[in-house]
Amino acid sequence: MIEPIEQELTEKIKLLSPGTKLRKALDDIIHAQLGALIVFIDEEEFPRYSNILQAGFRIECAFSPERLYELSKMDGAIVMDKNASKILAANVHIVPDPGIPTSETGTRHRTAERLARQLGVMVVAISKRRNVVTLYYKDKKYVFGDINFVLTKVGQTINALERFRESFDRDLELLDKLEIEGSVPLDSVCEILIRGTEIKSISSSIELNIIELGVEGRLSQLRLREVLKDLEELLTLVIMDYSKKDVTEDEAKQILETMMRIDHRVVPFAKALGYDVVNSQQVSDTIVRPRGYRILRNEVHIPMNISQNVIKSFRSIDQLVKTNANVLQRVEGIGDKRAKAILRRLREIKKRRQ
Repeated sequence: MIEPIEQELTEKIKLLSPGTKLRKALDDIIHAQLGALIVFIDEEEFPRYSNILQAGFRIECAFSPERLYELSKMDGAIVMDKNASKILAANVHIVPDPGIPTSETGTRHRTAERLARQLGVMVVAISKRRNVVTLYYKDKKYVFGDINFVLTKVGQTINALERFRESFDRDLELLDKLEIEGSVPLDSVCEILIRGTEIKSISSSIELNIIELGVEGRLSQLRLREVLKDLEELLTLVIMDYSKKDVTEDEAKQILETMMRIDHRVVPFAKALGYDVVNSQQVSDTIVRPRGYRILRNEVHIPMNISQNVIKSFRSIDQLVKTNANVLQRVEGIGDKRAKAILRRLREIKKRRQ
């Protein structure tokens, strides 16, 4: 789950991404080799901070890239409303609390970081010497990279993720065969969960980069969406299949969150599933039987509540394969047609994997 502050920071990054009017103004300032300090504040709150945002000229005009660029030629900071739709003042002298800690060295960036922390607002600093845009918001900092470098980084990462996803899908196909046969080594399950969580983790690491790219990152966003398609659902269902104790979908998601934070090795993952193991050999030697949630949901396409009824009756997918339609249709929610369709599909899978 995304923390509120992280979600807020994401929204601020979107305001400064390529394709927005604000980004055009920042690019113009950079190309002219000008520095700038831009404060975004609630317009109604502006008068309250007269001791911090001192002097300057009240502008009170609608924002445009051209206006912001021209005002950046003046000394002092520019103050805009928090939605970046209005320029409130320019040539403003900023006097933040000097006791607020800062890791920055340059005067402009020290001021920006302290002000963002003190008022809990967004402040953007543009370095005249390095031509770098830095965003400060509350106690967060985000440095915008060179767009070509970010595009290359994102492209290379997604290329790798696509290969990982292909491997993950192949592993699931092999798992189908083992599941129908009713004998699955625990380490095979853990390896699949490890690969899936690695894909999620690496994807998370570039999501902000893609947001930073704005309109330039649309293709990357589509490619990443395809990589992540149904991944979380699949991992959740695998956990429901192989957890030592029968868990609900919400409990499986909590276990998945735990797996995102632990070492990506089979022993910690096996323990997260509830198994008492101490080394990888024990994990490899442990044979488990799947309940069947994943196959019933993704291969047979029946709703979760009916899957739960089926699994409660048969306990494992290999037992379900051995039954007949007359027995299966006794399960609540399973009629004659659905029973025959389920068994036909399961046997097709078994035949396909032989």
